[in-house]
Amino acid sequence: MRGVTFIGLLGAARRLGTRPPYRLRGQYTRLLDTALEVQIVAATRAQAEQAEHDALSELERLGRVLGDTDPQSEWRRWQVHPEGTSLPLSLDLTAVLRLADHWRVRSGGALHPGAGVLSDLWRHAAHAGREPPLQEVQRLTSALQGPPWTLHADGRATLHARAPLVLGALARGYMVDRAAAVASRAAGVRRVAIRAGEALRVLGPGPVTVAVADPFTAMDNAPCLARVRLQGGALAVRGAARPAYAVAEAPFRPPVDPRTGCPAPQVPGLTVIAPDGATAEALATVLGVVGARSGLALVDQTPGCAALLVTPDGQRHRSRAWPRRSSRPRDDQGYW
Repeated sequence: MRGVTFIGLLGAARRLGTRPPYRLRGQYTRLLDTALEVQIVAATRAQAEQAEHDALSELERLGRVLGDTDPQSEWRRWQVHPEGTSLPLSLDLTAVLRLADHWRVRSGGALHPGAGVLSDLWRHAAHAGREPPLQEVQRLTSALQGPPWTLHADGRATLHARAPLVLGALARGYMVDRAAAVASRAAGVRRVAIRAGEALRVLGPGPVTVAVADPFTAMDNAPCLARVRLQGGALAVRGAARPAYAVAEAPFRPPVDPRTGCPAPQVPGLTVIAPDGATAEALATVLGVVGARSGLALVDQTPGCAALLVTPDGQRHRSRAWPRRSSRPRDDQGYW
């Protein structure tokens, strides 16, 4: 994927001990419905392979709980029960639903697990070459105003939504956080990095440099938009790679703003740094809906987070904590 590229992750491990560490890199396509890359630095090959196995096993386990596309996942099976049914949920599903509640409220509804029905409506309208009926947009938007579920203190939950729900990037961030944590606890492991699509989670000592692609060029060898030094945190990127659809001769790019039912303003590129993957994915999703002013204000109110957003006119908008140009090694100069 062009969005994020590792730079020097494994080479930096030479400084972590007297004996050269073993560096493992694996790439997979069967997990998380996106390109997955796992990098492990450990004292020995056996230890690195065990950590990789632990991470993949955790992702597979969580996929059976949180998977949006697996009809047998706990998440999908819960949704087929009649509306209003109260059922006990696993700790992992409950944790992600709590995160979804938290970000739905904090974003004023800009992040909503039911927003997919609106995106589908606009996508179908695009294929028909006309805007969707206003009455249908208003009906679906109105249905998203209340909470989609209620979580009870005894570990049970009651589903209120009638339309399909999707946990999407928020669940992916949680899964990568959990997998990285599990791998980091394996014997001999010195550093773990897991990239899922255009999101990255890093655990271990020392910074990792990540190159963020310029959203206005499709050339892999073009100068990057920014180089980010990430240490023990997460990064999420959104870009112009989203498919475009023509609606009444105007381009439509998801996402749709679930608060209004209309397509969100175009954001060619945005990058979020956060302490964990779930937070990075949540903020990136919200920024893609609400844009620079409101989105960066939310980032500024979130401890340990920073963001860079690029608008269609090429302007770069930074949160207060986004790193500014400073004294850096020569090869890092000019990218901030």
